[in-house]
Amino acid sequence: MNMKTDSFLVVLKALHEHDVEYILVGGLAVILHGIPRVTEDLNIFVKKDPANLEKLKKALRTVFNDDSIDDLNESDLVNYPVVRYGTPEDYYIDIMDRIGEAFTYADLSHETITSEGIPIKVATIETLISMKRGTIRDKDKADVILLTEKLSKRK
Repeated sequence: MNMKTDSFLVVLKALHEHDVEYILVGGLAVILHGIPRVTEDLNIFVKKDPANLEKLKKALRTVFNDDSIDDLNESDLVNYPVVRYGTPEDYYIDIMDRIGEAFTYADLSHETITSEGIPIKVATIETLISMKRGTIRDKDKADVILLTEKLSKRK
C-alpha cells in the first residue's frame, strides 16, 4: 500500500466506526478485489438519508480538520451526480448516491473485504463490471477486462 492508499484506509475505518451506510466503488474497490491498479481518489456511494449524511460528516471530521465538511448536504446529492470533497491531504473523495438512472445506492451489491483489519463495504466484482461496462475511459475498459478474468477464475 502507498501513502495515499493508507490515507484512504483511515477514511474507510472512520466510515466503519461511525456506521456510515456506504459502498466503495472505483479504483480502490478494484484494488481490493486483487487487481493491481493506481487510483488518485476515493469513490463511495452513500445511502441518501439525513441521518446517514450526518454520520458521514462526523466520520470525515474525525479524519480531517476541515470546516468545509459541514457544507456537504443532502440537496447536493439530489442535484449533482457527484459531490466532490477535496481533502486537506490533496485528494478527492467522490460521494454519490446514484449514477444517472443506471445505478443508485440500493442497486449496488456489495461484500465486506477486510484490509489492514478494517472491514470495508466494497461493490462486488459483478457490480463493478456492470458499472464500468460501456464507459469511455481506458482505465475503466481495462478494469472490465481484468475483473471479468478474475470472475471467470472464481467459477
